[in-house]
Amino acid sequence: MNKKINVDTETFNKVSNLIDKEQHENFTKNLNADVKKKLDETDKLILKVESNSIENENSNLHIIKNLSVDLKENLPLNRFYEGTNFKSLKEFEFKNSLMLKFTNKTLCFLMGKNADSIQSENPLYFRTLRDIAPSVILNLIYDVIIIKDNNCFNNPVGRKPKMINFNFKKLWKYTNQNDFNSKFNKEGKDTDYITAETFNDIAKFILMKVEKAEADVPLLTKLNSVNSYVEAGNNYFSDAQQMEQIEASKECIFNLLSVANNSTKYDVLIETLIHLTDENTFDEFKQHIQSLSNQNVKMYQAVKFDKTNKAKYIQAETTDTFLKQLKAV
Repeated sequence: MNKKINVDTETFNKVSNLIDKEQHENFTKNLNADVKKKLDETDKLILKVESNSIENENSNLHIIKNLSVDLKENLPLNRFYEGTNFKSLKEFEFKNSLMLKFTNKTLCFLMGKNADSIQSENPLYFRTLRDIAPSVILNLIYDVIIIKDNNCFNNPVGRKPKMINFNFKKLWKYTNQNDFNSKFNKEGKDTDYITAETFNDIAKFILMKVEKAEADVPLLTKLNSVNSYVEAGNNYFSDAQQMEQIEASKECIFNLLSVANNSTKYDVLIETLIHLTDENTFDEFKQHIQSLSNQNVKMYQAVKFDKTNKAKYIQAETTDTFLKQLKAV
């Protein structure tokens, strides 16, 4: 018989942080001075990333190069391989879940960060590592960064972003060459300098078979902009114009749920409800909802009872059938 064990989340996180810290100290104590210096340099580059600016692009390229070239032999890949029989990255079929695992188990650990803590304490730091993970993996597997005379970057003039020397030819046997070139290498060159954004698009295309659309539709562009702003650490209402922000958020959430409903994409509604609260906020949220009963707003359990007093869960695939079942409660 399985027993349910209640675990105090705060205590669990503290213990997890201590374990990670101890393991990281053991990991780094045998690293030489040059490697430790490169780790410190990479940490400063990650902290430097602030927005989708040219400087951000430049920093991302240096982070990719540092992690996949200079620190290649020091990556704790064994942590990523845990739970599998694989011994190399090329054996994996990469999906978003594996990219996240690589970020958490390998990159965060390498930088001395607890994956759970860094997401809440410095979400932009975590997002930077998450975003460059595909490019790091691509170079680890296919060795596409070209280094000549100890340098792999160009020297851009003016406000143009820095680019990195990239070997297209090494990827051609793993994909349709004509299709690949039409997307990322219009002139069909064996090698060329590319931006961090293009590097990442190529990595996702090769590793995850993800194709970037020619242009994002207007709603997606606006949603990406809002998501980027919030994920950059702006995840609280500002003191100024707080009520205006709250009302605008309510309207935006309602409109987006209406879009999902009108498009019959009910998974958006379900995921929103699932992730709406956590163990620290659910009780407060529930009390707030129950307080609305004084305003003739009721909370109903999502079940109904038949004549034999047996519980029947409400199930519906459309709004109409859902409402009909609710009326029968």
